Amino acid sequence: MDGQLTLLTELVPTVHICIPPELEEEAVALAAENPPIHPAWAKARRKGRHFVLSTNNLDDISEIADFARCCMEEPAAPLTKAKRQALQILLDRAYRHAELEPMGHCHCLAVKWREKPLRTGTMAKHLRSNKKR
Repeated sequence: MDGQLTLLTELVPTVHICIPPELEEEAVALAAENPPIHPAWAKARRKGRHFVLSTNNLDDISEIADFARCCMEEPAAPLTKAKRQALQILLDRAYRHAELEPMGHCHCLAVKWREKPLRTGTMAKHLRSNKKR
C-alpha cells in the first residue's frame, strides 16, 4: 500500500505560487476567515519576503485562478494599474502549472495538471478565445 501512495504523490506535483505583494493583504484576510472561504488560502505562508501558496491540489489552483479572474473581470472597486497587473501575474502563475478553462464570462476552472510547467504564461488570450465558443 505504501508503494501505491508513494507513486501517487510522485505523479501529483507540488507547486509553489508566489502571491504578488499587491494582493498579499487580501490573501492574508481570506486565509484568516473562519470558516475559510476555501482551504487553498490557508495553505499560503510567508517565506522570507514572499507570500507563497504551496499545494498539490488542482482545486486550490482553480481557486487561485478564479479569484484572480473574477477580480479582474468584475472588480468590487476600480482597479489600479498595479493591482490589475498583480491579478494578471497571479492568473499567469496558476496557468503555468495547470490547464485552465473558462466558466462563464468571469470564472475559470483548472481541469488538469501540465506535464511540464510553461516558461511564461500568456493565458489571457486563451481564456478570451475560449469565451467566444
